[in-house]
Amino acid sequence: MPITLTKYQKTSYRWFGAFGEKRATQHLQEALQSAHMEIRAGAYLSYILLSSILVLLASFVAISILLVLLLILLRVDVAVGLIVFLLILPALLGVVTYVVLFSAPKSKASSRRKKIDLNLAYAINFISAMASAGVTPTEIFKSLSKQEIYGAIQDEAAWIYRDVNLLGLDIISAIKMNIARTPSEKYKEFLQGMVVTVTSGGSLKTYFMHKANQYLWENRNTQKQMMETLGIMAESYVTAAVAGVLLLLIVIPLMMIISGSWNGGFLHILILVVVPLIHIGFAFVIRIISQEA
Repeated sequence: MPITLTKYQKTSYRWFGAFGEKRATQHLQEALQSAHMEIRAGAYLSYILLSSILVLLASFVAISILLVLLLILLRVDVAVGLIVFLLILPALLGVVTYVVLFSAPKSKASSRRKKIDLNLAYAINFISAMASAGVTPTEIFKSLSKQEIYGAIQDEAAWIYRDVNLLGLDIISAIKMNIARTPSEKYKEFLQGMVVTVTSGGSLKTYFMHKANQYLWENRNTQKQMMETLGIMAESYVTAAVAGVLLLLIVIPLMMIISGSWNGGFLHILILVVVPLIHIGFAFVIRIISQEA
């Protein structure tokens, strides 16, 4: 599968290709492969550098125009500290752009790892069923690459079948290449076991059935732990966000009335800021736990 750069990426490589190739590391190349971002590390670094420079220049021009409008045309009295901050802001935005784009492959690879681990037990069940029917490994991965229900594992299988069908590699070499680029340690361990089974003359059918049972058992335990965690979170939510807040809303006004020092501003902060933040915090944590499950 040829790597096709966009016009923007070609321009960035033409301008900063020497910098990108000099600074490119194997770690970045592996992160790009794990994220299935089909671009070489040197070209990607060139793209990052050009994007950062454009953000810096665009923000500098926009802020300069804003300052001209405020200071010269509108004659607004702007604090010196604010002017200094606005002048520094373009450089900060350029640095943030560089950091975000540089960490994007690793972040995307981590997201792919979670998706692979989430569906791995069910995908291996599918593989085990096909192996039981006498289907060859190449045809298994070909069929798996067409199953959208397995998410990111479909892409991993498609890469293996691509290496066999288009690049002419044998199935063992294609699997080894996929082991080197997959972000999931569990999937990597499964493929390594598959290679060992084939090279040692073992039964793939038996291996697949064993791994299917193992991962399903691990998946059930993980789901059980997640449900227990959600139960604890639900109890904590009722205690802290419902009963605790109601208690505060009753006790604090009574204490203010008794002491004679009524402070409506504190109650406004409690009701409009603290209470929503408590609910948002619980919602955020529960969403993360649910996604992991």
